[in-house]
Amino acid sequence: MMVVFASSEIYPFAKTGGLADVAGALSKKLADYGIKVFAFMPMYKRVDSEKYELRKIEKSITVSLGGKSYIFEIYKKMDGVSYFFLKNDELFGRDYLYGTPEGDYPDNDIRFGAFCYGVMEFIKSENLRPDIIHSNDWQTSLLPVLTYHKYGMHDVKTVLTIHNLAYQGVFDKFAVERLGLDWEIFHMEALEFYDRVNLLKGGIVFSSAVTTVSPTYAKEITTPEYGHGLEGVLRKYKGKLYGIINGIDYRVWDPETDKCIYTNYCVFNFERKSDNKRSFLREIGLSGDNRPLFIFIGRFAKQKGIDLIMDSVSELSKKDANFIILGSGDRQYNDFFSSLIGNYRNIYVKVGYDEPLSRKMYASGDFLLMPSVFEPCGLNQMIAMRYGTLVVARATGGLKDTVKDIMEPEGYGILFEQFSKDRFLNAVDRAVRLYYDQLERFKDLQKTVMTLDFSLDSQTSKYIKLYEALKYSKEY
Repeated sequence: MMVVFASSEIYPFAKTGGLADVAGALSKKLADYGIKVFAFMPMYKRVDSEKYELRKIEKSITVSLGGKSYIFEIYKKMDGVSYFFLKNDELFGRDYLYGTPEGDYPDNDIRFGAFCYGVMEFIKSENLRPDIIHSNDWQTSLLPVLTYHKYGMHDVKTVLTIHNLAYQGVFDKFAVERLGLDWEIFHMEALEFYDRVNLLKGGIVFSSAVTTVSPTYAKEITTPEYGHGLEGVLRKYKGKLYGIINGIDYRVWDPETDKCIYTNYCVFNFERKSDNKRSFLREIGLSGDNRPLFIFIGRFAKQKGIDLIMDSVSELSKKDANFIILGSGDRQYNDFFSSLIGNYRNIYVKVGYDEPLSRKMYASGDFLLMPSVFEPCGLNQMIAMRYGTLVVARATGGLKDTVKDIMEPEGYGILFEQFSKDRFLNAVDRAVRLYYDQLERFKDLQKTVMTLDFSLDSQTSKYIKLYEALKYSKEY
């Protein structure tokens, strides 16, 4: 079976969040299962072609949109997966992937629309006949539309994975012309969305199947609370909507081999985890390795529940615990957390993206905080548990699917339902009491979560079954 896999970011080449991790891990795991995978990503300025040994190939691809031609150079890497990087510096030679801290790039429709055309032109020029074209999020959701309406590849089935419905690729209606589309598909049953173009909606309508990244989120997005205006469309197409939980690549996330942490460990020599905590606290200048250590790693965005942490700083600073916060995002959040640096004896903050630091945090932490407003799946909680760190989270989306509260039989985490400061602080207090009052149980739970299986193996087999069902189906 041949699969074309397109994503706006793929780990390790470029990453802003969980999409890159999933795209990188899933594409490689599919290849491990014997599927021929052609993975496509834009060649951003930050992609280090020398580090990753990317090779420029002879051919180039020309895409014409709005009376202008965009020439893409092609870079390639073979590593089980056949990776292809489309390079056009006018479109992608910028400091950021999607926009500056002030906002999205205004020409993102052209940028990612041209990339999607480039993928299709490459398929055409190489005479590839993929069984499946798998797109991810709005940046590549034009692919199902092009497959059927521009390239006439009606025998090729398309899959769209929604990693986060909050981001939909909405532009003014004249994006129809800028993207070389026909006005006949600008209506409420296709790309039209309140007199604007919604690229994600087009992908939902025209794909053969739509997946999202957890079973609970698949149900949530058909409701007004989580549907972001597309709940009606998703209810209409619920027959082709599937929830497949994400997983993590255990080759990438492994405390026994991780080169970024102080001391490697596994469930059989778990006491070494405490060595990481001591070394880390010493490095960042916090005292009290006998206190519970709470960590937050993620985007500073409303979705991540960052407002709850902001509103709770005063209360957290008075607790007999340490808190480490790592992340970046919207400017007002960056400014707020920057203002905290050095002001509290038990709160350490770093604003920015720092993967080696995040790995030290996973290895050192006792509890991971994920107070999300909504969470399609979440990977941080899986990584944390892989490193023996318990999760304190709001019961929503993939968090509800992967974390079981300690009040339940065989529970191993702490969940809270209502999105409120009081409920959040109550969950933190439950964690503190577990640490101080039931230390042996706490340590047993740490070892328990390390043995849970959140690898991609079972999830990959579900994607393969879906691919096979689509391949042999005669339906649209």
